[in-house]
Formats: sequence, C-alpha cells, structure tokens
Amino acid sequence: MTIDREPSAQPVETLSDSARVRVCIARAKFEWETTVDALPDLICLLDPAGRVARVNRVVERWNLGSISGVLGRDLHGLMHEHCGPDACALQTALSTAEAAARAGETREFELRDPTLGRALHVTLRPMTSVGGDATPSTDGFAAAIVADVTALHLAREALHAVNAELETRVRLRTDELADANRDLQNEIMRREAAEQALRRSRNELEILSRQQIAAQETERKRIARELHDSVGQQLSAIKYSLERIEPARQGRMAEGQLQVLRRAITGLQDVLEELRSIAMNLRPAVLDDLGAASAVSWFCREFAQSYPTLQLQEAVSVSDADVPERLGTTVFRSVQELLNNVAKHAQAHKVVVSLSRRVDRLVLEVNDDGVGLGSTTPPSALRSGRGIHNLRERAEMTGGQFTLSSGQSGTGSQARIEWRLAAAESIKPPPA
Repeated sequence: MTIDREPSAQPVETLSDSARVRVCIARAKFEWETTVDALPDLICLLDPAGRVARVNRVVERWNLGSISGVLGRDLHGLMHEHCGPDACALQTALSTAEAAARAGETREFELRDPTLGRALHVTLRPMTSVGGDATPSTDGFAAAIVADVTALHLAREALHAVNAELETRVRLRTDELADANRDLQNEIMRREAAEQALRRSRNELEILSRQQIAAQETERKRIARELHDSVGQQLSAIKYSLERIEPARQGRMAEGQLQVLRRAITGLQDVLEELRSIAMNLRPAVLDDLGAASAVSWFCREFAQSYPTLQLQEAVSVSDADVPERLGTTVFRSVQELLNNVAKHAQAHKVVVSLSRRVDRLVLEVNDDGVGLGSTTPPSALRSGRGIHNLRERAEMTGGQFTLSSGQSGTGSQARIEWRLAAAESIKPPPA
C-alpha cells in the first residue's frame, strides 16, 4: 500500500488526545500496510469508479509499474497496460466480476494469461460499511485479490500429462494382454483339439486292439478246431489203417519192412500227440467247454509236467461260473503269459498261481521266488519283450489293473491283476 512515512516516534503520552488518536491510527495503518506488502498476492482497493485506489508492492515485483504510477487505473489496465482495443479474456472476466461485485456478490475466476505469462486466480470482493450491512463503503468499492497460481497450473498440467501417459500405457498394456489372452485361448483351443484327436486315436487304437485280440482268439480257435477235427482225424485214420496192416501182413512181410511200418505207426502217434498239444495251446477246448477256472487248472498241470524242476502250487478257489464270460480268455492268457515269463526269466524254484474272487472283484496272482526285479533281471523280461505290455493292455481293456512288484524279502516277484466286476456280475452277499 502507499506509505508516505513511518508514524512519529514521539512518545504517545506527551501528545493530546486527538493527536494520540491520529498517531495510533497511523501506526495501525503502517503495520497493516507492511503486512499486506509482505503477502505474495496482488491486493488492490478499487474506488467506486473501479479505479485502483491502493495497491501493495507486489505490483512492483510483478513488473507492472510503480505504486504511484498505477494508481487511478482500472484493474484490467493495471495488468494489461498495452492491451489492444479488442476485449481480451481477462477484461471480459473482470467486467463480469465487477458487475457481480456491484450487486454485492463475491466473484472468483481463474485463467491462464499469456500477456503476463502467469496463471491468475482473481477474487473480487465488494466492500461494505462498518456495520456489516450491504451498504457500499464510501472509501472503496471492492477489494481485488490476484493470486499467481502458475505453479499449481503447471502441476495440474504435469499431472494431466502423467495421467494421459499412464492411461496410454495402461491401454497399450491392456491391448497387449488382450492379444496374449486371445493367443492363449487359441492355443488352449488347439491343445484341446489335439487332446480330443489324441483321445479319439487312443479309443480307436483300443478298439483295434480289442478287435485284433478277438480276431486272434477266433483264428486260434478255428485253427485248433481244424487241427483237431480235420488233420487230427485224418492222421488218426491213417494210423488206424497202418495198425490194421501190421497183423495181416506180419507173416508175409520181411522183418525190415515190419520195422519200417512200426516206426511209421510210432511216428504218427508222436505227430498226433504234438498236434493235440499245439491245438490245446492255441485254444484249449476246456476253455470253451467248461470255463476259465478249469482251463487255468489244466494249464497248471500241463506246465508242471513241462517243467518238472519248477514246483508249481495251484490255488484256484473259484468255479467256472464265478469267472464272467467276458474275462475267461483274458484270465487264461494272463496265466499263460505269466507262467511262461517265470519259466524263461525268473530262475525260480517255486511259483504259486492264485485265482480268487471277492464280492465285486476277481483277483489273479502269480508269485515266484526267482531273481525278482533287481539289476539281475534280464532286460528282455521287462523292457525288450512284449509280454508285460500285453498283460497290462489286456487287463486295462477288460477293466482290470495290472501291477508287478518285488517280493517282500526283496527276491522274487509278485504279479497281480485285479478286475472290478460290474453290478450284474457281482456276487450277492448271503443274508445275515
């Protein structure tokens, strides 16, 4: 504010009452103006004509002129000394605020002023009388407070720029994630399609395996029947005819010829036995005539005769009716394969064959006391051969589970196939 001089330093107690009041007023005015000059905002007092009556020293710090040089200007002329005839944004906003102040309203606005290079927050507050009513003061019309909010605007602009950049990055990242998610979904679809194709191929392979096994069993059955009914009967007829020739020609044939005839009859007998053995191995008639339990018992007896040094213990505790028809061939072939593996690879002295049944399960076990599954087991027994693979495949195709483990003492092996039976195949427990 305009200050002519500092209040007199003469002691107040030596002055008259009127002089004492003037000194106190001057001192209060000096202190107030000093405080206002220290504020960072431009503060102006406008007279009833809207001219600058008083202003603080911020006008000099903003390079708008000296305090005495700007007195009498309007607020727009104070800040825009060389503004053109066309109304600028600041002049329009000040005119609107001045009209509101004359109506007794306080008006505030903000704008970015390119002339000053500052962002301004302008408050125009009407002056009222000391009593607090709405009557305008005779000394001033309104007080104008102009604050420099450039730093705040720059911070806002920087924040907006950061937000815009962040939104751009988020949008780009979202697009990348969307693309990655789309690629992942496509990959999942491709893998699901591949899994379905693999599942179909596996099912087709299982169907082909079943058909192959069924065709193989059918062909074995046909060949065994042909060997027994056709070739076997013809050889038996030839043998019978030769046996009838020997007594009839015994007195009229040389001894050498009789020896040849006897050797031919003995050879035919051996061929018939071999043919019968081949037919039984291909498809034992007892499997079709009686059932799986009888076939397993027959094969155990034949196996014991073929390998007399191997002690075989049979523990078949089921009847033919206890084994479902769909499992008959699988049970018999499994026993065949397991015993043949024991004879070829186990180097065992004793083997136990067990076939038992619970309420809803059929269990086949073949245990031996051989070399077991350690490092001494021949590779062909577990890796090179197809026996174990065929056993597991047969079991799985018929709803069973095949396991092969070492014996409890670390020697020998335990082969186990367990079939879970359907509800219609289960044995109903007796009533309590």
